Amino acid sequence: MRDVCLRVNCLIRVQSTKLTAVSGENYGAIEKPTDCGMNSVNRSPVLELDKVTRTFPGVVALSEVSFDLLPGEVHALVGENGAGKSTLINLVSGVLHPDGGFIRLNGQRVGITDPVAARKKGIITVHQEADFFPTLSVAENMALLHGLPTNRWSLVDWRSIYVAAQRSMDAMREAIDIEAPASRLRVAQRHMAQIASADLENAKVVILDEPTSALTTVEAEWLFEQIACLKQNGSGIIYISHRQEDIFAIADRITVLRDGHRIWTRSRNEVTSESMIEAMVGRELEKVRRRGVAVGNRENSHPRLKISNLNDRRKRFSNINLEVHAGEILGIYGLIGAGRTELAHTVFGIRKVSSGTIEVDGKPRRVRKPQDALLAGIAYLPEDRLQQGICRGLSVRANAVLTTLAQLTLHPQKESEKEPPKTKRSSRFNLSRLLQKNFLGMFANRKAEQKAAGQVASQLQVRHRSLEQPISQLSGGNQQKIVIGRWLLADPKVLILDEPTRGVDVGAKAEIHRILRSITERGCAVVMISSELPEVLNYSDRILVMRNGQIAASFSGEDTSAAEVATAALPTDGCTSPRVVKEIDRSAIQRWFTERTTTVKNLQLPRGEIGLLVMVLILGIWLGLTSDGFFHPANIAQLLADTALWVILGLAATTVIITGGIDISVGSLLALSAAGAGLVLKLPLSPTVTIPLAIFVALSVGISGGLINGAISLIGRVHPIVVTLGMMIIYRGVVIGLLRGHQISYLPQAFGNLVVHPESGFRGSIVFGGLVAVGMHVVFVHTRMGRHFFALGASPTAARTVGISKPKTWLWAFGLSGLLVGLAGLMELSASMNMQSQLAKGWELQAIAVAVIGGVSIIGGRGNVLGVVLSALLLRLVNSALVRWQIQGDQVDVVVGGMILAAVLFDLAWRRRER
Repeated sequence: MRDVCLRVNCLIRVQSTKLTAVSGENYGAIEKPTDCGMNSVNRSPVLELDKVTRTFPGVVALSEVSFDLLPGEVHALVGENGAGKSTLINLVSGVLHPDGGFIRLNGQRVGITDPVAARKKGIITVHQEADFFPTLSVAENMALLHGLPTNRWSLVDWRSIYVAAQRSMDAMREAIDIEAPASRLRVAQRHMAQIASADLENAKVVILDEPTSALTTVEAEWLFEQIACLKQNGSGIIYISHRQEDIFAIADRITVLRDGHRIWTRSRNEVTSESMIEAMVGRELEKVRRRGVAVGNRENSHPRLKISNLNDRRKRFSNINLEVHAGEILGIYGLIGAGRTELAHTVFGIRKVSSGTIEVDGKPRRVRKPQDALLAGIAYLPEDRLQQGICRGLSVRANAVLTTLAQLTLHPQKESEKEPPKTKRSSRFNLSRLLQKNFLGMFANRKAEQKAAGQVASQLQVRHRSLEQPISQLSGGNQQKIVIGRWLLADPKVLILDEPTRGVDVGAKAEIHRILRSITERGCAVVMISSELPEVLNYSDRILVMRNGQIAASFSGEDTSAAEVATAALPTDGCTSPRVVKEIDRSAIQRWFTERTTTVKNLQLPRGEIGLLVMVLILGIWLGLTSDGFFHPANIAQLLADTALWVILGLAATTVIITGGIDISVGSLLALSAAGAGLVLKLPLSPTVTIPLAIFVALSVGISGGLINGAISLIGRVHPIVVTLGMMIIYRGVVIGLLRGHQISYLPQAFGNLVVHPESGFRGSIVFGGLVAVGMHVVFVHTRMGRHFFALGASPTAARTVGISKPKTWLWAFGLSGLLVGLAGLMELSASMNMQSQLAKGWELQAIAVAVIGGVSIIGGRGNVLGVVLSALLLRLVNSALVRWQIQGDQVDVVVGGMILAAVLFDLAWRRRER
């Protein structure tokens, strides 16, 4: 990590970095930051791309593109969406590999195999879509971007992770809680955290892909200070942005890409806004200026949208009053945390309203959920395109028509097209006509959908191969166009747009602004939330500035300066971050305690854990009071022994589930492991030979079975639930074949002593269960592989971006799960001293139940050992209670199934509450 003094020195030297917000095309008015890097003369490139080519099916993304980066310079890479910028940086960062050409680093030809290899070579990438791991803490997300640090015992160094993350946040002056799950971060906060973490390494090359797309002028100012420090340290920066003010403020050289080809590379002083746009788009753009609804027209008409004294339940904003008239664009500007997005969420029904009213066309509307907003004629374009805007697995067509499916379904003939009424004699009951009238509107009209989606793609100039290709294959800007087009098809009365041109190229911006003008001319009221001052100033009829959750100022669209708007957005109480204040005010005792308990933050404790503990205590006390001998030591020992077996099986299921899979072959694999061990124990050899050999066979069978499950799922790209369903039947069939209708009994007594000693009554299974629980806690919380389990389950896309190998992590998880299943098979065989083909049949449900009831998220990425232990104990107590109530057999499964459903619904409700 860079020395703090270097940062302070650089901050002093870059006082001229402050970005002067401008309006219109006057980009030359922006001050260029002090160049505290080295002079570009006689410098060898730190990075070179020599005639690099990359193709995809049917598309040439890059065609013999050459590019170089000097140390201590900012080289801007510009072009329309689909020009090849993202492909180029993915090649440099190791996400993709070139089909032709070479990459050189410091003059040496290199092969960058993956993002981890790129980071080891000093190439740090901050991607446009900061796809974090939502269930992991902010600090761990930042650490995963460059590899989790470990101590001398090869365990994760949590204290270093939190100290480094807090230091970065303090320097960034942003009030982000590093201990909170990343799911609570807004888009801009994710960008800032990602940028801050990129400064944790001594980077040779830093790639910034649209870093200010979600930032306001003040936050961008902080970023430019960091870039100046990187330049002083000799790092080369590749800067990709659609914001021309950013490019002309900080770039030393500019390269333009168009349709996968390099058009030219020039010094910034040789480039004008007009020449750069012409090179990017190859055509002249129409300049759209929104100036317009007369004051008299506003006064003489009812507002399309009126908000009165609106308050958020979580107090993110208060007492909001605003009006938007038909044909008007209201711009809303403010810093991160000002309450802009929260206001939009509330009006659209995503967040709960505490008090206040929302009126559309003069009629009060009760908006409790998005469906209510849609019925009222309110549409919303979200800020977070990746998480809230697109459905990644669906096609371009399906995404475009998502909100207008009801209008595009098959319908009966229109009234004018109906046949003339028939005579009374022939008007009898007609079943086919009734079905057509009532049910034909339920079916999708693919032809109408394709026509509507095609119109959207054509009107917004979306670059795509086919309307049926997955939208995830489009560039970020083209995805944004589809989301905007989706709402344009709906023809709403009120359209709320949160960062509508974030990550969109200059050509698409002009097209979007032209579309906004056209829909206002049809009477739509537009609320445009934007972090770009030029956009707010140029295309708004009126401007509201939000600060600290309230309306701080209001301006007319005419004769309003950028300085006035930016000043109104700045906090009145200084720039001190609440997070920094909390650190300063913390007492010495609190700091000492916090530094020594940082690992507690990473236990991933589920919210229902206290509830589990309370339920265990209540049920245990009730059984003790109503059952004779329940608290007898022998009964408690047996209860704990049974619990230990299910703790191990629950942890086996947990290991796969947190990685994003599921294994329903646990019971059959356990039986196969036990069968293998039992057959070895029956060999005519000494127990001193057969017992170690049986243990080896059982564990080997378990590991092999788990690896087979994982490998088939990977190779066939099939969901593991399908694979393990088939393997469950296969494993059970192998068990039946091995036993041939017989059972294995009369095993060596020494083998039975491993679990229950007949003389002392010692329960070895309790010890095994405890050791496994402690060991798995260490694996989950304190090893890199364990943290990778959670990361892969939380977000496979983000895991790939930070270089986590899915095959390796996936196989480790399934192999470890198989090892635990093999151990459980040994314990069950030792406890019963008997093996028959139906052993553990149906145990899959209960193993998954132990995991899910213990707080493991069924979709992956969340869970912990303590919750699984409490869940296993609770289920054993429930089983004892059901026996006491004389409920047995299938009725027990009904209770267990109900508990699973309750746990899943609780997890879902809590995740919604977190969002």
